[in-house]
Amino acid sequence: MRTKAPKTSLRSAALRSTGLSSALSVCATAWLITFATPSYAFGGCSCGGVQNIVRTARININNHTTEVGNYITDNILKGVAQLSAYSKRETEAAKRIAEGRDQNAVLLERQKIRAAAEGGRYDPATSACIDLSGVLNFGGGQTSQGVGGIDIANLSRNRSYGNGAAGAPVRSGGLALAQEIKLDRDNLRNIGGFADPTSDVRLLTEAITLDTSDQQVAQAYARMINNMIDPLPPKPVTTEEAKTPNGLARIAARQVDATRRSASHAVFTYLGDIATPTGGTELATWARNAAGPAYPNAIGDKVSSLQAVDVFVHSRFANPDWHQSIAKMSPDAVMREILLTQALDLHVNWMRFGLERRVAAVEAASLASNIDGTEGAGGGAPLGN
Repeated sequence: MRTKAPKTSLRSAALRSTGLSSALSVCATAWLITFATPSYAFGGCSCGGVQNIVRTARININNHTTEVGNYITDNILKGVAQLSAYSKRETEAAKRIAEGRDQNAVLLERQKIRAAAEGGRYDPATSACIDLSGVLNFGGGQTSQGVGGIDIANLSRNRSYGNGAAGAPVRSGGLALAQEIKLDRDNLRNIGGFADPTSDVRLLTEAITLDTSDQQVAQAYARMINNMIDPLPPKPVTTEEAKTPNGLARIAARQVDATRRSASHAVFTYLGDIATPTGGTELATWARNAAGPAYPNAIGDKVSSLQAVDVFVHSRFANPDWHQSIAKMSPDAVMREILLTQALDLHVNWMRFGLERRVAAVEAASLASNIDGTEGAGGGAPLGN
């Protein structure tokens, strides 16, 4: 395939041929004039004239060639500059096209996100904000209000040992213990909604929030624990009695007894801690807002961690509004609700695990007590002769 010569090259070639033709014409003319002169006809020769003609022709040719070369160079430079300008314009145009494409992509993504938001994709669950605030305030705010399960267990153990004011009837022994039990029964009737809370374990197991900040409730709770675990502890061993073999045996037997009874204390400590108020006013406010109209338990100014879980559960499955709200939720809101429910399930499983550990201790203590007195098993503490 042949390539057409550039117009600039053709033009320069034409100019070059024109210059040469002019020079040759001048030379030919000079020679003809010379030969036609009489001096040449008669044998005369003017070499200087010819040389001048040739020199003049050469100068003219050189000047013309230089002019043509300059013209060609100038045209080449102008062409290169024009091509460079075209290249810069093309680069700038490509850059602007790319920027416009990126801006269009960003605007498109924004429109997609806005359309999804307007469609409810990012809407929270109906009760998500309230529920999350409850979880954040769960056990927060103020410390445990009232008397906790651990406090009651420590008080009960000190009474059994005859320590402090609570152990005064134990130190007296006999009739003093019976009078204490009867006095608490008569003075604490109908506390917590039970006719005789000092002998009714439902005071603790049925209470969603056991308000032990009320002194009578705390006293009934403590008496019920004492009646359940160690109602009639023996009098403490005196310093003089401890020096005798019988006194040492009583101390040893009492230690074994206290160890096994502590398994029961562990269970009631756990049940008391989850039922006593915690979280302060923040948790109580959340509970009142989150509980639906079908919530079966009363919500007071103080709420326990057990009631917080209870409110969460009843605000879902037992709440008809929740079932309707589920149908209106976006997929993302439903996923958040599922995750929140799974988090609660994890917490409840951990609470159950804590209780199972204590129940295992009770079973172990019960087994040890059952085999006492059998052959090969340790019975009571040995007594000296």
